[in-house]
Amino acid sequence: MKKLTSRQKQAIATKLRITQVATKLFKLKGFDSVKVQDICQAAEISTGAFYHHFKSKAEIINTAYEQVDILVMDKLETKSFCSNLDKLLFLLGEGANMMDELGWVFVSEIYKNLLSIDRKYSTKPDRYMALEVKSIVEDSIKSGELDNSISSLDLTMIIMRISRGTIFDWCLNNGSYNLKSTMEFELNLVLSNFKAEKLD
Repeated sequence: MKKLTSRQKQAIATKLRITQVATKLFKLKGFDSVKVQDICQAAEISTGAFYHHFKSKAEIINTAYEQVDILVMDKLETKSFCSNLDKLLFLLGEGANMMDELGWVFVSEIYKNLLSIDRKYSTKPDRYMALEVKSIVEDSIKSGELDNSISSLDLTMIIMRISRGTIFDWCLNNGSYNLKSTMEFELNLVLSNFKAEKLD
């Protein structure tokens, strides 16, 4: 990756600040109640500066999702694991924790507004989280923790669908159950079908 110029660094910092400010406002007031002017005022930027970084208020959702991934990946790099499957469960469990911290009301708004966004970061094959899950699945197959009866790409897509589906169901149920433990249980249930048989 090329070294960023001071102008590029400033642009990234501004975009991140707008995202963080907007996310806090969405969580407090609800997505529909927050206007672009509210975000600009809280972030201390002009409306023109906002539209330089985002086409719409809804586009912030993609950036928020990306920031969650970056934070989860950062936590992943600071830990060591007994197995690749432990690493996988930690990764998705931390993602669930981040969603829990945002709260089911705000996450529901994210899901609702994702339907109106053309470029959906959450479903992109090159999303940070999806790439990391695929890498862990590939390592699990190589190490013999998982069998090779399914391709790493197909299993990655299944895992990502389960993750999104569990979060969506949690929102439908008003956050009434523990998201992380449910996510881990359901993933373990599915992965058990692909665990390589151990010879005695």
